[in-house]
Amino acid sequence: MFGVPVIGFHAYAEGKAVMLIKLAGLFTVADGRGEEMNQGETVTIFNDMCIWMPASLIDKKIQWEEIDPLTVRATFHNKGNRISAVLYFNEKGELINFVSDDRYYSPTGKNYRQVRWSTPVKNYKEMNGIKIASYGEAIWHFPEGEYCYAKFNVKEIEYNGEHLK
Repeated sequence: MFGVPVIGFHAYAEGKAVMLIKLAGLFTVADGRGEEMNQGETVTIFNDMCIWMPASLIDKKIQWEEIDPLTVRATFHNKGNRISAVLYFNEKGELINFVSDDRYYSPTGKNYRQVRWSTPVKNYKEMNGIKIASYGEAIWHFPEGEYCYAKFNVKEIEYNGEHLK
């Protein structure tokens, strides 16, 4: 940030989450933990499951509700955290968006604001026999407007030591 290294530590284990961000490795910029952080990161973990590990979605901790032929609501229970998301699919059966109202925005880890969060994905490509979305975004949907804070272009993946291109 402005030429100064920013070091971030993000962890989620046993339903508990921590986000620690330090400027130059010395000055704490953000220190997030607690119930809001735990719930928000449960959303993030579930999002990762939906996008990167769809085989994990047969877990009994997930309940599914069909909204229409291309849309489902999923409720995920993990270590005391209960979150839900709406998943949108295209006619090919590819996931195209994940939307949840159970995530919290907090630039410092002190104050939390519950905000809709989505991760639209597209441009599915086959990489070594595995079909994945090669483009994605992470978006906060504030009442005052959308804020896309991340864009991803996947060029290759390493899985169990094997490069997928």
